[in-house]
Formats: sequence, C-alpha cells, structure tokens
Amino acid sequence: MRYVIELYGTSESVHGSVAREGCETDREFHGWLELLALLEPPPEPSPETGDGSSRT
Repeated sequence: MRYVIELYGTSESVHGSVAREGCETDREFHGWLELLALLEPPPEPSPETGDGSSRT
C-alpha cells in the first residue's frame, strides 16, 4: 500500500492530507491521532456482511 502525505505543522498542532493508492480522493486530518487512523489498513470484508463492517 502506498500513501502520499502532505504534512503541515504549527507550533500547536499538525494537519494535512493523505492520499492512499487506489482511492480517488484525499483525506484531510487535524492532529496526530487522525493521521494515524488514516494510515491503518482498510478493514477486510467480513464473511457475515461481505463489506468490511461488523454487525453488533
């Protein structure tokens, strides 16, 4: 998986955008935790739902 990350920092925070290979749109983030969440791999399809989501 390939990512292109545009990172802009300020004295108080970090923000930017992430483009993931295979996705048509960039995702914006504000803060380190949002960036880390965007870097997680997409969920694999569930055998129950077939779409990567889970039913609870």
